[in-house]
Amino acid sequence: MVSGNSSLPGVIAVGNTSIFQLLESIPAQWALQPFQSDVAHMWESLSGGRVDSGSRILIFTDADSEGSVVQDSELLAIARAMKAMSAAGATVFHIAGSPDSAQSISQHLTDLRENDVPGPPDNQITVIPPGATDDEIIAIIKEATASFVNFTQPSVTEQRFESGLGLSIPVIPALPPIGAARTQPLSSKNVEHQASFDVSHHESKELLSRPRLPGQTTITVTSSKGGSGKSTASILLAASIASASEKTGNPLSVCLVDLDTRDGQVASMIGQFMPTALNIRVQPIWDEERIRRNLVRAQGLGIDTLLAPIRPRTADTVGPDFYRSIVRSLQRMYDVVVMDTSVQYLDPLIAEVALVEADEILFVTSLASTAVQGMARALREITAPIDESGLGIPREKLGIIVNQSVANVGMETDQVLAAGLGVPVVGVIPLATKDVLTATNLIQMHRLLEHSSLGLAYNELAIACLPHHNLAPWTPTIDAGSVQEEEWVAGELPPSEMNVNSAPQGTKKRGILRR
Repeated sequence: MVSGNSSLPGVIAVGNTSIFQLLESIPAQWALQPFQSDVAHMWESLSGGRVDSGSRILIFTDADSEGSVVQDSELLAIARAMKAMSAAGATVFHIAGSPDSAQSISQHLTDLRENDVPGPPDNQITVIPPGATDDEIIAIIKEATASFVNFTQPSVTEQRFESGLGLSIPVIPALPPIGAARTQPLSSKNVEHQASFDVSHHESKELLSRPRLPGQTTITVTSSKGGSGKSTASILLAASIASASEKTGNPLSVCLVDLDTRDGQVASMIGQFMPTALNIRVQPIWDEERIRRNLVRAQGLGIDTLLAPIRPRTADTVGPDFYRSIVRSLQRMYDVVVMDTSVQYLDPLIAEVALVEADEILFVTSLASTAVQGMARALREITAPIDESGLGIPREKLGIIVNQSVANVGMETDQVLAAGLGVPVVGVIPLATKDVLTATNLIQMHRLLEHSSLGLAYNELAIACLPHHNLAPWTPTIDAGSVQEEEWVAGELPPSEMNVNSAPQGTKKRGILRR
């Protein structure tokens, strides 16, 4: 239903009445504008004031109301409109009627970009492939607009049942695989296109056939307890690697993957929320071009990021099989891949992807007794043989990061080492609560690389993780002294003397925490 509340974000649907009717069925606090049959009609309505020119959501379909895919001239018009609207700040969707039309519009967008037509063609455009079900279309639209649209009720496709307590409980149907037939196909004419699409919806075989980049390293950062600073450690380690390598004149390409699909923190910490992994998942082919266009550049940190979905409800849509393919592709695209995980280390996404695909696994713990005890349990589960109900991860891949380190808190060196079950401590990060909170809240994580103790500690960790790469040592910046910090007690041994692939030897047996 069209809303007259101008304070709500406007939604314009172009090209297909069935999509307009689907939008009408979504209980959302938005202003759905009158249906537009084609792009020319949309421009006329905008200029004539019949639709809200400030609409924030544009949904284009390249199949008409009868389900026939439009001519290429109209596809070019759609591409131009998509580019113009995204340049104006709108969130734009393209619901493809066939694989051919999706490819044609993608090519038009590429040509427009190369011809310097103003406006970004990628980040604010979400392609919904042919064959997507109504539930998938709704989920994708909700995912991309959740930051500014309030979806107040379950969708009309949800069923409800009465519980024994007399409560009406929603039953959320599982999303079928992308590429399954629509509940109401755009047209029977597209059946052959959809069949071919099902076959082609996979990662690029050509990309996966390439070897890893020479010296490529994949690092997983995990923990067993929330609040350990795992995401902060992931971001600053990735950024430190990028910074230290750039200073040598031989910069390493670094990609950070947020694998916490239900409570990802990376987006909030870098201040960017779209696109996410879901934008890759819905593409017909997961090749390098489509992966790159859906990565987010954290400019101040010098790294690319693959963000987790915004809505936890879509987590199952981007499961282990999807992420395994993407991580293996990223290993062929980036010198270093860092994976930030959730604390659910037995979750298939971690157990089957993050731990298995990593060359190095960094387990983050604070000095709280609950964190150290939790680490002991987790490491026992992770390293136990599979025939003993463990995950069978070799200890040689593991290293411990002691985060938020401070002296005299009742946690001794030997307690941490004992809990580590022979896994070496490879990094000690000092306690600097105020500075980390300030940088996080102001979305200035890059400033922590200048911090005279944090910057040094993460630089040492980066060098320990990449012993075969030339990384520059940390040096203070001109204004680093102006950064207020808490006292850092690093202990008797600097992190640079530790090796992620070997247990402490010699004097390292004295430990790394001051007693």
